[in-house]
Amino acid sequence: MDIFYQPKFERTAGLVKNLTEASGLKSWMDQQALDVSWIAASQRDALIRLAHYSTRIEGNPLTLPEVVALAEGKDFPAREHAKREVLNYFSALRWIWKTSLGYKINEKKLLNLHKILTQGILPKSASGSYKMQPNAVFLGRKIIYKPPPPEAAPLLTRSLLVWLNGNSGREEHPIIVSAIAHHRLVSIHPFSDGNGRAARALESWILYRRGFDTHHIFALDEFFDVDRERYYKEIQAVRKKEDDLTSWLEYVSEGVLKTLKKTQLRIQSFSRQDTLRAQHGKDRIVLTPKQERVLQILAQSSRLGGGELARSIRITRSHLSKILRPLLNAGLVAKEGSTKSAAYKLPRNKPYAEIM
Repeated sequence: MDIFYQPKFERTAGLVKNLTEASGLKSWMDQQALDVSWIAASQRDALIRLAHYSTRIEGNPLTLPEVVALAEGKDFPAREHAKREVLNYFSALRWIWKTSLGYKINEKKLLNLHKILTQGILPKSASGSYKMQPNAVFLGRKIIYKPPPPEAAPLLTRSLLVWLNGNSGREEHPIIVSAIAHHRLVSIHPFSDGNGRAARALESWILYRRGFDTHHIFALDEFFDVDRERYYKEIQAVRKKEDDLTSWLEYVSEGVLKTLKKTQLRIQSFSRQDTLRAQHGKDRIVLTPKQERVLQILAQSSRLGGGELARSIRITRSHLSKILRPLLNAGLVAKEGSTKSAAYKLPRNKPYAEIM
């Protein structure tokens, strides 16, 4: 790897198409943000999904409902190490989102990001510090990648930051910049552990600071985790092509576009909710995550009994009754039968079916 970093890639037709469509969706979301009814729920959902999928890529065993429980401050039987990884990711994202918008991400801030991600997991001497020993990337017991040695890690990381904060990095499209930083940092592998998490968090950080995800409402890491084998293959493919990043940029831009399309459908579901409020003469409500989950589950079923619905989101029947009440009053959910044997379904127009 060159100490003076200059990324290599071609601006292919596929890449340009993805960037153009993604930028259009981003502009659409900026316009929708004038109506803030959906922002809080979307931000919380993105926080949970980013933490869950980024840590799961590296083997964290917690399920999405368990990560939701951690976000709600609940505890449950599980390995403390696994819970700590997720809680640290929450802290890292909140720290990122509290930083002011702008371009500059310096070495001190990057090391602090790693410290937050690994606090209580790595020894204090290794958390927020460059590696002191050589490391490698394994597939099973086979080494598939040998990163630069420890003495090169600080120089290569600083070189990446120089490019990131220089004219080339500042003038490039945010998706390209964030994808390049992601791949470069995970290839430098500057830390003893937590390199993947740090690289993905850095990507989210750049998208936020460069104004592409100002409201931090989408979770790109879900795209990486859905086909984890492809994610690793795409990273490795660049190394086999003498660090030509073209295929990686096409891959990441595809992921951003697909993620934005899912987020768009989610935002539109809130608009349909508002329309339904007006049609029924009801006041607008802001959905809680569990209420939204109920609507998503019902969108996949013709009808569900109360017990089955409660079990699917891991709550009691009494708690289900409380979160269903506003949905029933607003006309978002229809009830059939008596209280004990009641079943629930979406109204015939099923305003949430499209988001599944």
